[in-house]
Amino acid sequence: MGVMRAAITVGGFTLLSRIIGFLRECVMVFCLGAGIYTDALLVALRLANTFRRIFAEGAFNSSFLPRFSKVLNNEGQENANIVLADVFLALTIIISVFCVIVLAFFPSILRIILSGFDVLSERFQLTVTLGRICFPYLLFISLASLFAGVLNTVNRFALPSAVHSLLSLFTMTAMLIGYFFDLSHFVTVHIVSVFVLLSGITQSLVLFSAVKRCGFHIKLRLHFWSDKVKDILKNMIPGIIGAGVWQLNLLVDTTISSYLPTGTITCINLADRLNQFPLGTLGIALSTALLPVLSKHIASKDFHSASKELEKGLVFAFLLTLFATTLFIALSEPTVAVAFQRGLFEEEQVKITADAVVGFAIGLPAYVLTKVFSSVYFACGDTKSPVIFGGISVILNALFLVTFVPFLKYFGLALCTSLSAVSNAIMLIIFCNKNIIPELNICFFANIFAQICGSFAMYFALNGLKYIFWTCEMGTSIMKWPIYGLFLIIAFITFFCTTIIILKLLNQSNWRLWQKESWQ
Repeated sequence: MGVMRAAITVGGFTLLSRIIGFLRECVMVFCLGAGIYTDALLVALRLANTFRRIFAEGAFNSSFLPRFSKVLNNEGQENANIVLADVFLALTIIISVFCVIVLAFFPSILRIILSGFDVLSERFQLTVTLGRICFPYLLFISLASLFAGVLNTVNRFALPSAVHSLLSLFTMTAMLIGYFFDLSHFVTVHIVSVFVLLSGITQSLVLFSAVKRCGFHIKLRLHFWSDKVKDILKNMIPGIIGAGVWQLNLLVDTTISSYLPTGTITCINLADRLNQFPLGTLGIALSTALLPVLSKHIASKDFHSASKELEKGLVFAFLLTLFATTLFIALSEPTVAVAFQRGLFEEEQVKITADAVVGFAIGLPAYVLTKVFSSVYFACGDTKSPVIFGGISVILNALFLVTFVPFLKYFGLALCTSLSAVSNAIMLIIFCNKNIIPELNICFFANIFAQICGSFAMYFALNGLKYIFWTCEMGTSIMKWPIYGLFLIIAFITFFCTTIIILKLLNQSNWRLWQKESWQ
């Protein structure tokens, strides 16, 4: 499978996973609203997912894949089976011991993370219980990541990407079971926690079956602690530190959220879910497309071509992120109302979530810039600098939170995350390889200026329409759908027509944005 086809496959299933995740959030707020049950459930899920992102995603695959592929290609499948079995056993033992330790000290860990919760409250005790049910999910999803790595090595990308949606499908099913059988919220969230664990087991079994169909097998042996296993685990450490830095950022946000009123954690999570649509889809697409191209040019010392590719990536990134940022800022409340206002999710929660959406949206261009410029560092073989800058941004985030949240509340909580992203992007840009900095010529600035003009025109147009057509009561009306559709059409036309007109007035040859040649 070619690189572009693989990227399209992974990107397509990533988008599908985010859509299903969004539907899960819609079902959650419809069935459970935003309160102690959703707060407790989301914290339990966040803890399990935090360590999944640290251990079971980039850190493991970036270390395991190249080494396993080398053994498979140079030493044959039998030796590859031995490495697979040894890594499987080592990973199972390490993650199992880690899970046992965490579960043993779970209440103490939560007292630190959720310092704003009353330890005697129902919310805290419920979080402990749900977290203990969910946390073993980490073991099974780590094994699923191992099997996904094996499948990727033999160019099987579709199934490993598709199974990411199972967590959302399982939890959504559990919530609907509780709703249709009229179960209490207390019982429902316990069922959801059990289904989280079942989703991890299912993912590992599905991928293990696929690995067996590809001719691999796992035959456990006593002397599994081989040099190859040590090498794979040792090379995971930089990735674990890097992933841990970003997950620490999320835990700091959770700690601050615990001091705010009940339901805040749920509302912040929903706002972040909306923010992840443009961030996840565009960020992944750009980093996936840029990394191999930049690596190729840098390897051949063709820095001019690398700079040109980076410049095109930046222009494209700004085009879509400025549109998404302006849309979220101008239509934060209508967007949240259309996405989530139904069932037990009411007007007050809509306003809280809308404030957080604006805060996150401000940092959206910085998030994507971070993705773009991280690709430059990785292409140059520098994996340490992004980790260092990420660590500094975590410290800055904590300082921002202490400074702004007492005054700005929900908006401040999201804004601080955006400010830390901006600081991280600035550091990545300032210390980037000077040979690959894009040429800041008239054409580049003309494109950015035209997009900014398009954003302002779009913002004022949407505010005018919102003033005429939108009221707070509209969130519960069926008319919100066609009205929001009208908003989106006007936003698209205003932004892109203004951008094209400005480019034409500035005599830019690439003003025909709909043509492929404008991006070459």
